[in-house]
Amino acid sequence: MIKKFAYITDLHLDEEFPKTKGVDARKNWEKILEDISKRGITQIIIGGDIGERDSLSWFFKSLKSYDWFLSLGNHDSFSTILPFWKEQQVVGIDTPFYSIETDFFKCIFLDSSKEIVDEEQLDRFRKESITSKKILLFVHHPILSVPTFTDKKFFLEGRENILSVLNQIPNEVFIFSGHYHMEDDRFYKNVRQYITPAVSYQVEKDPDIVKIHNNSFGYRIIELQHDQLFTEVITLKV
Repeated sequence: MIKKFAYITDLHLDEEFPKTKGVDARKNWEKILEDISKRGITQIIIGGDIGERDSLSWFFKSLKSYDWFLSLGNHDSFSTILPFWKEQQVVGIDTPFYSIETDFFKCIFLDSSKEIVDEEQLDRFRKESITSKKILLFVHHPILSVPTFTDKKFFLEGRENILSVLNQIPNEVFIFSGHYHMEDDRFYKNVRQYITPAVSYQVEKDPDIVKIHNNSFGYRIIELQHDQLFTEVITLKV
């Protein structure tokens, strides 16, 4: 059976900073949703940083025809999102850390909204990672470091502990994240990490400064065919 997901991240809906950069995040999201619909994709994974509290009702209404899953970002609050989460009742969870499984993959959704992996969550992660299946880890913050200024300043505290757990298991691991507003693909040992461009604005890969541009946005398609994973980034222009 083929499963296909659209992975979207970093919308920052109605936030002041994107507006100052000339970004219309709602319009970008509507264009992405139209593209997702044309491709016949019915499941969406949200990588976090949705936007202002007042934007949540509008955003989740736009997802009424889709099954969706979510990993929280540092701009998200579980308490404000929980009513919409319970409303869809696809996952049926009461915590931002959870997992779902297919025949050949285990998907783990890690909560990095507090910008740290605490001991409680790390312990749960160790237990969840005990599986014979390939692991798909969805977490807003990247786990593998990226040679950019954003990685120096805005990395996830304790990420080395997550990587240590992953490197000790025999399975293939695929990490899907956002946060850095850029596309990146890298690996270390058994771990392959994909960073997805933002729905809002992008940040260039520069080791010394944050350079922002607003002329493109995008999302990622993740396709599971039997025990194989395929992924591609879809880039749209303003």
